[in-house]
Amino acid sequence: MTADIAQDFTALPLHEPNRSFDQPWQAQAFAMIVEMHKGDMFTWPEWVELFSSVIRENPALEGETSNDTYYRQWMIALEKMVNKVADLSTETVDKRVAEWRRAYLNTPHGQPIVLLNATCPPAHNHSHSTSRSPVAICPPL
Repeated sequence: MTADIAQDFTALPLHEPNRSFDQPWQAQAFAMIVEMHKGDMFTWPEWVELFSSVIRENPALEGETSNDTYYRQWMIALEKMVNKVADLSTETVDKRVAEWRRAYLNTPHGQPIVLLNATCPPAHNHSHSTSRSPVAICPPL
């Protein structure tokens, strides 16, 4: 092992013990890739090549845990693979991102976000005024 590689390993954030998934979406994203591979949408070496390039191009951000870094990179690679195998246009992806954002804004606090809420918000009667802007939105990956 060269000194450069050894130095790279020391810079990696430590993994939290006994935690593969911090959130359910991480397990779902992982399973999506596994199922796409099982469905012969791509070979495992193709996935490894794509994921490896994403890891190289998107290093850990300051303050990220190893799981945060890993699944941020995983999601970038997942999006690229879906776009590749489904041949989705940027316009189609942007439209769906906007629909999910509307669904998020239309979903009452504490309820699961479902895409149907983008066009048909669930009943929401409280004594407070409705805000149609999010508290925070992360930029698309």
